Amino acid sequence: MRKKLFPQLWMYFVAITFLLMVVVLSVFVCLLFIINHFQLLAPERENHLFPFYFIIFLSLVIGAALSIFVGRRILQPIGDLRQAMSKVAKGDFTLQLQLGEEKQMEDVAELYHDFNVMVNELNSIETLRNDFVSTVSHEFKTPLATIKGYVQLLQNNSLSEAERQSYLERMLDGTQQLTHLTDNILKLSKLENQGIGLDFQYFRLDEQIREVILFLQPKWEQLDLTLDLTLPRTDYYGNEEFLYQVWLNLMDNAIKYSQKNSCIRVQLINETHGQLITISDEGIGMTEKVADRIFDKFYQSDTSRKTSGNGLGLALAKQIVELHHGTIKVNSIPDQGSSFKLFLPNDLENS
Repeated sequence: MRKKLFPQLWMYFVAITFLLMVVVLSVFVCLLFIINHFQLLAPERENHLFPFYFIIFLSLVIGAALSIFVGRRILQPIGDLRQAMSKVAKGDFTLQLQLGEEKQMEDVAELYHDFNVMVNELNSIETLRNDFVSTVSHEFKTPLATIKGYVQLLQNNSLSEAERQSYLERMLDGTQQLTHLTDNILKLSKLENQGIGLDFQYFRLDEQIREVILFLQPKWEQLDLTLDLTLPRTDYYGNEEFLYQVWLNLMDNAIKYSQKNSCIRVQLINETHGQLITISDEGIGMTEKVADRIFDKFYQSDTSRKTSGNGLGLALAKQIVELHHGTIKVNSIPDQGSSFKLFLPNDLENS
């Protein structure tokens, strides 16, 4: 952008200066011709200095007109941009520059557009940072406070063995919650910074999904859920470790938000160019507004935090799917359930 913008602005200045010289030179040549032809500078004529006054006046008019043009079309927009950048440097990320019709110059318009895009990105980063600090501090604070409380209770020597064991189990739950949060943060960081270095290999995709379902068996059995599985034999070339995390997060969410005695359907379809995986539940569903943000980092539709989680699972799943050049989408209807559809292409070995 910089290489393109400054040469073109320089060309504008050169063109204006050259135009100014040509116009002034032409005017002077014409005036000299007229003066010489009509002998207007003859001392014996009245107002023989009038041509000089006229030349000075005409020069002032041309210079003022070109100065106004340069100022309004180039210098003023750049001055406005400088002031706007000063405000952004002070932390105002809501600022947007508007280019009036009278200032429509391609390079300045492009500069304004890039500035607005930059401010929007900075605003998004600032919002994400604030959400990160708020969410992570809350997520860490709650289990730490719980652990601290039970440690204090354990100092009571009159506790029964059953009470002591109950407190220890709750402390263990708190430490597991902290471990899960830090693991997800570290995995996201690893994917974002070293994603291109993922280790791909062939493995049984259908068996991996079955392993996840067996791992979560205590959870879905507790809700008396019925599982409808369509998992034909599928050899897939990808990162086995991270794809396991995708199925774990999606299945865990499907179980968490399912109604008791409902059904979860998992379907794996071998298509020509890739694998289509669908995980559907009959749970509480979500609104369109929530569905649009469900893959954002740290986003939680339940602001009361009545449900467990830290808003990282689906963001992590999407990151992993995209690193496999795949796609993940969600269709959901409130009180009827949600359906996650993933497509993983087959040609990763040759890409």
